[in-house]
Amino acid sequence: MQVLKTKHLGFCFGVRRAINIVLREAEQSGKKIYTIGPIIHNPQMVKDLKEKGIVPVDNVYQIDDGIVVFRTHGIKKDEEAYIKNKGLPIIDTTCPFVKRVRKRAIFLKKNGYKVVIVGDKNHPEVKSVLSYLDNDGIVLQLPTSIKEKKIGVVSQTTQDKETFFNIVRGLIEGVEELRVYNTICHSTEIRQDEAAILASKVDLMLIVGGKNSSNTAKLYNVVKRVQQNSYHIETEKDIMPGWFSGINKIGITGGASTPDHILDIVERRVKNL
Repeated sequence: MQVLKTKHLGFCFGVRRAINIVLREAEQSGKKIYTIGPIIHNPQMVKDLKEKGIVPVDNVYQIDDGIVVFRTHGIKKDEEAYIKNKGLPIIDTTCPFVKRVRKRAIFLKKNGYKVVIVGDKNHPEVKSVLSYLDNDGIVLQLPTSIKEKKIGVVSQTTQDKETFFNIVRGLIEGVEELRVYNTICHSTEIRQDEAAILASKVDLMLIVGGKNSSNTAKLYNVVKRVQQNSYHIETEKDIMPGWFSGINKIGITGGASTPDHILDIVERRVKNL
């Protein structure tokens, strides 16, 4: 079997930056380090970091000491205020592209637009952006018409383009003025485009990444539209030999929070089937 990979896979800029920052701090400071929620959505990487003293906590109000890390997805406005009021040391690893979404959304609200965020209402990035709007915004995952004089649109950074554009088109009917910022991360767009092209050239696609990773799930959805014979796996342990009966070409890609070593192990496993 021939194994092909997309050019861009594994850690994106924002994730690699965050991991490098916290690992350096853990090595140099010797202090307790807490992340508000998992720093990235990859269980294996989070487990490795925990073994190095970088511990995710679900409730920010439980933190009384140590260093607090703002995760790549961003945190809520009230969580940031609490940490700053406590006077605890902060490491802000919020992805710059996530901060751009927040900045655009705040600008739109200040200028009289009803803000629409295209994304998953349960995702921490969307929850973070919404909190900086004092929760005065609308989150959409499906096209709909909203009757407002002025609507401003931003997107979750990991949203797929087709969904984003369909929702934007659906908003045009009920609005007098529509202002749109395409805040999908450029890296996300490149990865989705490359994965779709590769999927059209192979007999089976493996999309590697955390099952809780939004960008990996979106990548899988994009690939699945092109190649029905596609599987979202977290590690090589999820691979089923039966998938590969009669298969000649296999494509591999990975989410933006998938460590390189997991991708390497998956590739070796497939080549040894």
